[in-house]
Amino acid sequence: MLRSTLLFAACLSVPAIAAAQDAASQDLLDCRAIGSDKDRLECYDKALDDQYGIDEDLQEKRAQYRRERFGLPVDDSGMQLTELEATVSGVESDMRTGQTTIALDNGQHWHLTSSGGLRARIKPGMLVVISESGTGGYRIRIPEKTGFKGVVRVR
Repeated sequence: MLRSTLLFAACLSVPAIAAAQDAASQDLLDCRAIGSDKDRLECYDKALDDQYGIDEDLQEKRAQYRRERFGLPVDDSGMQLTELEATVSGVESDMRTGQTTIALDNGQHWHLTSSGGLRARIKPGMLVVISESGTGGYRIRIPEKTGFKGVVRVR
């Protein structure tokens, strides 16, 4: 009796599993038809997350990738942050060219491009925020201080 009940329950679940797989396959086929690379990738990610669940490790790797790419031209994925917080690990000024380079704890290097209105000297150990400016460039500021300076990422 128990054996026949288990067999009956297993037979009932097969169509449900097949229907779920068909829906997931259809979702992937629908994504395939999207023209925009960015939108198609988002569709694939959503379809796979719906089918297999959200992969938190993968989400963190993607966030790390966006942090590493901050300030560089947008890549094929179209991903770019609008603001980055980091600690200054070094400041180097070239007296000959007048160029100042700021090294951050995440390995990025930024050149100062304007004197701006920042009312403090940037020093190692300081927390800074780099964000997009309204004109398409980037600017660096020190939290709780007024003003900012223009910057461009060099590495």
